[in-house]
Amino acid sequence: MIPMRLIVILTGLLAIGSMQVDMNRRSATVDQVALMASSPQFGQDLLKSPLTGDDQTKIQSITASEWLGPLAPIAISPFFGITCLAGLSQFGGDYLPVNSFISSNAVLKNQYVFWIFLGLTLLTSLPRLTKVSKPFAQAMDMLETYGGIITIIVLRFASAIPVEQELEIAMAAQYVQMGWLTFPVDVLFSIAAIINIIVINSVKFFFEVLVWLIPFPFVDALLEIANKSVCAALVAVYAYSPLIATVINLVLFAACLYAFNWVKRRVTYWRTMLTDLLVTTVWPSFGKWNGKSLIGFVNDNIDSIPAKSKVALERTDSGWRLTEQRMLLPARIVELPGDDYSFELCRGMVTNRIRDIKSDENRLEVVFSNRHSKHLDEIATYFSVAEAVCEKPTSIAMDL
Repeated sequence: MIPMRLIVILTGLLAIGSMQVDMNRRSATVDQVALMASSPQFGQDLLKSPLTGDDQTKIQSITASEWLGPLAPIAISPFFGITCLAGLSQFGGDYLPVNSFISSNAVLKNQYVFWIFLGLTLLTSLPRLTKVSKPFAQAMDMLETYGGIITIIVLRFASAIPVEQELEIAMAAQYVQMGWLTFPVDVLFSIAAIINIIVINSVKFFFEVLVWLIPFPFVDALLEIANKSVCAALVAVYAYSPLIATVINLVLFAACLYAFNWVKRRVTYWRTMLTDLLVTTVWPSFGKWNGKSLIGFVNDNIDSIPAKSKVALERTDSGWRLTEQRMLLPARIVELPGDDYSFELCRGMVTNRIRDIKSDENRLEVVFSNRHSKHLDEIATYFSVAEAVCEKPTSIAMDL
């Protein structure tokens, strides 16, 4: 089943792309049309691009490098990356070679954008300096990531509106042919940005949580300083050469993509545990159980379901069932016969688990958050499991 947030994002992109196409079409004035019609070659040139192949390649190359270059720093630190871009646009033109994406962007030129994102940077960075407050910042990391994605897409469309370009040049660079579809270039770049930022940010988040689990003071503050330093350095490279910044971004993206599936399962686990605990505290009705299935994470590989995958545990007539929903792919389903498995429920401070007690090796455990902590008795009764005292305390720290 496709996540609702992905549907909303893609629908929004298509809508924005359609609106921009319509706006560009409406921008053709009567004088421009009359000027084009006065040419004796009007009938032939109407269906012919005014740019040569080399010119079109050059335009697309510049657009791609200026667009892909800043994605790495924004993925590493979304709010701070946008703050740096706005600062370059407003204050760095006299000191650094600023490209057109920065210099002619109306959003980055707005002084309120710089100060708002600087405030958001401080608001999200200060809690990361200590181990006590860092869980709150990590729980809000997803909101920061989506905020950065939305902002960079707005920057893309703000910079794509032709200001002093010829109408035919703007329209020629506006579309990319995809078989029988004509797709706006900005929508393609926006989809690429979403994938790029999510992949790099997920790997970054994984290492941030690993550092948080290290029992040494000040290490979190050092990591945050290093994070902002790398982000600022990448923005400086982008200001100097968008092409070099694009190469760095693609290398970083390729490295993160290689480990993405493995990392994503663990990042989803951590974010679920942290977010559920926070949201349930602020919004108690969020903890109400639906009485049918329990969302958790398997501790180890079981048949076709990889370790740390997000699953739904359900009761069946013959035992239990685990279901892993996958985007654009069929769900993975594993049946757990009652003759082969017997479960107990183990309570914890941050996580709970339902674990098999029949097998001593490769014991199956379904770890779930404290979202339904007030309904554990009801859950134990529904799934026909006994409550037990844990052999070891359960926490967000887990075996990798």
